[in-house]
Amino acid sequence: MWTPAELESRLLTVLARSYHHRHPFNRRMHAGTLTPDELRVWVANRYYYQQCIPVKDSLLLAKLPEDARREWITRVLYHDGPDREHGGLSAWRALGRAVGLPEGLLESHDLLRPGARFATDAYVTFVRDHPWFDGVASSLTELYAQRIMAVRTVAFETHYPWVEPAGLAYFRSRSRQAGVEASGALTLLNAHTRTQADQERIVAAVEFKCSVLWSLLDALDAVTPEDVPDRDDLMPSESVAARGSA
Repeated sequence: MWTPAELESRLLTVLARSYHHRHPFNRRMHAGTLTPDELRVWVANRYYYQQCIPVKDSLLLAKLPEDARREWITRVLYHDGPDREHGGLSAWRALGRAVGLPEGLLESHDLLRPGARFATDAYVTFVRDHPWFDGVASSLTELYAQRIMAVRTVAFETHYPWVEPAGLAYFRSRSRQAGVEASGALTLLNAHTRTQADQERIVAAVEFKCSVLWSLLDALDAVTPEDVPDRDDLMPSESVAARGSA
């Protein structure tokens, strides 16, 4: 078997090669070359993914050992929050408002691309149909998420100053929380790993999750201007439209 440090090193190698920070769409986002409409479509599609995260974690909870359930339920609460005004989903709705997307448009999923829905649903299905060990392992993309969130926050502040700063709260939160969650997941997996085959399952689950995130962005990279509604249908106010026209 690999040592825990060797396992983590292998996972970081996979993420360095395959995590979606390397996808052309993310590269353009962080370089500041996305148009306002491209950014809005990304937020709308990613919102569907964010909605499905607590669903995925709820399915996983039903399979986890008792002690692990007590820790994992905090992930559901982190995303759903105690009410509609708190939690990760409320932060994503705030990001939608900050880029000029009415909440009704987010909730309707009118901008959701079929490929993004398919990739997200595949992730939920993977967790539903596999043992909890694989579901927990698939979350280990969080080992790299804290890095991308820090870069993303700076990119938005630098290249998209028309986005209301309050909308970046989720990115700031995840840059701290992702590392905590990844550490907890690794500790849980290492405690239940008995063979190198178990460790290889962990690596395979992370590779699958990387494919999910990459496929989601593939769907957005194929969006054309004709796929985006007219600006008047998107924007809730002239002031936001003016900020986002640059």
